[in-house]
Amino acid sequence: MPDALHNVVLPMIQRGSVWAPHKLLDLWDTLLRGMPLGALMASEAGEGAVKILNEAGPPRDAKTSDIALIDGQQRTLAMLAGWPKGLQNPLRPVALWVDVADEPQGEYRFRLWATTKAQPFGYARASMGGQTLNKLERKKLRLANQVFHPSESTKKIEVQTLWQQPDFMPWDAKFALPLADLIEQKIKLLKEHVAEFGDVQKADLIEHHGKLLEFVKRRLIGYKAALEIKAAAGELEPHFAHKLLSLPDAESAALAQRVALFEDALDRLFTCKFPVIHVRKECFDQSASGTNDNDPALAILFKRVGTGGEPLSNADYVYCVIKHYAPQVHSMVEKLLEDQKVRAIYTPTTLVMSAVRLTMLSLANTSLDAEARKFTDTAKLDKAAFARMVRNHPEFMGAFESHIQLEGGIFVTSLNDVLSAISYTENFTLGLPKHALCLVQIPLLETLLAWHTLSKPSKETLKSSRLAMVRFVLQGYLCILDYAKASEAAVRALNGMNESSPDFPDQALLAALADSKNRLAYPLPSPAMLSEIENLTATAQEIDGLRGWTRFYFKDQPDKQQCAELYKRWWNRSGRHTHPLLLWLQRKYVFDKFEQEPALAGMDEETPFDFDHILPSAQWVCGTGNSGPHQLMAFCHRDGAGKFLDKNGHSDIGNSLGNIHVLDSSYNRSLGDSPVSAKLNEADFGVNAQISNQAEWLAASGDEKDGRHWDPERARAFQTAVEQRTFALYKKFYEDLCCGI
Repeated sequence: MPDALHNVVLPMIQRGSVWAPHKLLDLWDTLLRGMPLGALMASEAGEGAVKILNEAGPPRDAKTSDIALIDGQQRTLAMLAGWPKGLQNPLRPVALWVDVADEPQGEYRFRLWATTKAQPFGYARASMGGQTLNKLERKKLRLANQVFHPSESTKKIEVQTLWQQPDFMPWDAKFALPLADLIEQKIKLLKEHVAEFGDVQKADLIEHHGKLLEFVKRRLIGYKAALEIKAAAGELEPHFAHKLLSLPDAESAALAQRVALFEDALDRLFTCKFPVIHVRKECFDQSASGTNDNDPALAILFKRVGTGGEPLSNADYVYCVIKHYAPQVHSMVEKLLEDQKVRAIYTPTTLVMSAVRLTMLSLANTSLDAEARKFTDTAKLDKAAFARMVRNHPEFMGAFESHIQLEGGIFVTSLNDVLSAISYTENFTLGLPKHALCLVQIPLLETLLAWHTLSKPSKETLKSSRLAMVRFVLQGYLCILDYAKASEAAVRALNGMNESSPDFPDQALLAALADSKNRLAYPLPSPAMLSEIENLTATAQEIDGLRGWTRFYFKDQPDKQQCAELYKRWWNRSGRHTHPLLLWLQRKYVFDKFEQEPALAGMDEETPFDFDHILPSAQWVCGTGNSGPHQLMAFCHRDGAGKFLDKNGHSDIGNSLGNIHVLDSSYNRSLGDSPVSAKLNEADFGVNAQISNQAEWLAASGDEKDGRHWDPERARAFQTAVEQRTFALYKKFYEDLCCGI
């Protein structure tokens, strides 16, 4: 095809791709049905910087031939994701697949699959249009990794390379081909018959059907040959044998029919026309917006046309407006995020919001005219407040750019110094490994950055403040009730402090937060204080059954209730089995095992570790057991009349911090649901999991042949083992952080 006369570009006000995978599948089902997608909006690019659609390169200056996409970016990027040489986004790679041997799911016309960086082997089968895709089961992930990453020493294949392997397809698919390959083959066939691509009506479609079917058959025969080799791979044999049985014969009528149906859908796709509404350039005339309007006119239009679509968060909006005024900020932010410690905490938008806050603090403290240049610190900057700030402080944008300069920028310098100071090293083993940086709440990190910005500490002060900063982050993570409000109060306190020591004043700040009338934090009780509260850290022998949340109720005793509420947060603040504090409690294991693995903010499904139950959940979750009387849930706490007081006591014990440890994902999958007694025989298992009293865990382990059988003695042993480890880890947390205070 000849080079395009015009390039479609994105104004800097636009975000990147934000659609979830199921929305991409919905859109492609719509396209393959020939249904309309609604109108797009576009305009002449005008002046200034623009982004290219594949998002891989930095912004460039607009050209007179550019067409700026004002509304319809998400739909356009979703369309490109399935097109040959389409969306090649290194941050959000995605591939779409068409299964020509499987029945369509739900309301879809064809069985469609998606693979992403987060789920490189695809998603679970159970899905239908408009519903979020479910992650692939752990067992299947383990098998897929065995096939494509056969040993721990083998570096994992980059996802786009993985998807290009001739025998690769989503794990649960029957016979799925990349959508881009099928479209590319169709384009090739069309070019053989028509002078101008798109003039489908003149094509000999009957001959096309045969050639496209031959293309699919060749891929099917090659895939079968690969499966026959893999079907002899031990545990994997049943999986591949089942795949072989489910594959159609190359000459089957069903395969030919489905290929013909799909080619008809491609014909409809190639004849689709998308209405584009021309947005006049006058809409962007800032002078027509009035002198009191701080937003660029493009931002106003973008908000209006986006109503009912993907809403802009405050952070999205702030970043978009900044990029409009200062396009070079985009490449600065992306460069900063190349540092994996930074990327373990921040996304592009949250990084910009922190930089905005620190710039405002810096300007407030360097202003000669405090009344004329008053800045209000906030950890939750909204659109209206940002608008007022930019309008009242025209110097802000230039200051912001200087603060995020890679060389010498105040924000960048503070961020690098603080993250370096709180990180785990061989010489500072109380620091946070890279994967434990998820514990760093951004408002609390901004407090550290504010201290650095205001006090400009020396290298010696940073070194002597390392433990205090780690303590503020971790004690704050556990004790602070509202991170944003606490951060604002802490920054105000920093401005008013006249400390005799230059070190970071973590305890003074935390005490102020815990002592306020509107309490923003719990004080951290000593282990001795907790152990003195009856039945809080350990259950008395005379109490019948497993104790859940009732252990934390001391409503008529305020002092005890406060300690109990804090210990409840320690025990299980989320109600689930995920306990990020273990990433610091097991920091040597986490550092030694995973420090070279990427740690991205919000990368839950890609972590190289699992939060694993020491005593497997398969032995105690609701309804698990040989029969009712022998299920763990049958032994929950009762009163004297036999009435349940803690119906979920078994779950509160099983999902508590005391029954969870951090474990390498591949190792965890190899252990499966092994009993505790078998796990403790594994080298270093007890040491890494920090199990000090193995006798109670062995008593809780149960029969190796029937781990789901429970009796009162085993149930009490399990509760005791969990209580002991939970409290032992609290003592370690307190002593490591607070010894010497």
